[in-house]
Amino acid sequence: MSAPQTNIDKQQRRHRGPLIGMILVVIAVGIGFVWWLGYEAAESDPLPGPSDQIDGRTGETVPGDAPFTAPPEGTPPVQQSEQPTPGVPNQTVDPLTPADVPAVDPLPESSPIVPAN
Repeated sequence: MSAPQTNIDKQQRRHRGPLIGMILVVIAVGIGFVWWLGYEAAESDPLPGPSDQIDGRTGETVPGDAPFTAPPEGTPPVQQSEQPTPGVPNQTVDPLTPADVPAVDPLPESSPIVPAN
């Protein structure tokens, strides 16, 4: 089945307005996006430089070129816990198992389930 009217010039004139409108909308959205990126970049906090370092032990701000000071003599060393973190399952996968092979046990010989071949 063919188109009932194939006047190309008339169709071109009818579609010119909507096509120009769509192009203007895309340009306006692009300008708005670039403006928004610039606004967010201008309003962001600058990264702290070497002069703005925070001591992890005390929480105080220290100069970036300050030397490292050892903890006082009476401070006990940090002990690593042997207990797993609550809510985190223990890893039972062999670390030598390749990532693309699932680490599952094969079905026992007495299993009623027959694997599909």
